[in-house]
Amino acid sequence: MFESQPTKQDLINKLEKVLKGNMSREQFNQWSYKWVQNLESRNTLSFDEEQLHEYLIFLLSIDLEIEPNVYFHEDIELKEWIKKITSGIPLT
Repeated sequence: MFESQPTKQDLINKLEKVLKGNMSREQFNQWSYKWVQNLESRNTLSFDEEQLHEYLIFLLSIDLEIEPNVYFHEDIELKEWIKKITSGIPLT
């Protein structure tokens, strides 16, 4: 199945799905990882692709667990990430 390259808005939509419980953190991680690999396989990236790549790499940590079902990054952090991505601010 062909899936077009995600935009920042697609990234935000997926994070919102995680917050609503419509997508697991693990599913988000798998989706992100696929796009990190895709972007890394290219010779050159546009500014927007470079920014997207940096966001995706950072967001791979979304499913880190401290213990079963207790995540290192809480929902409040996901909301902050959405605000930063919306504004084009790097995630740290």
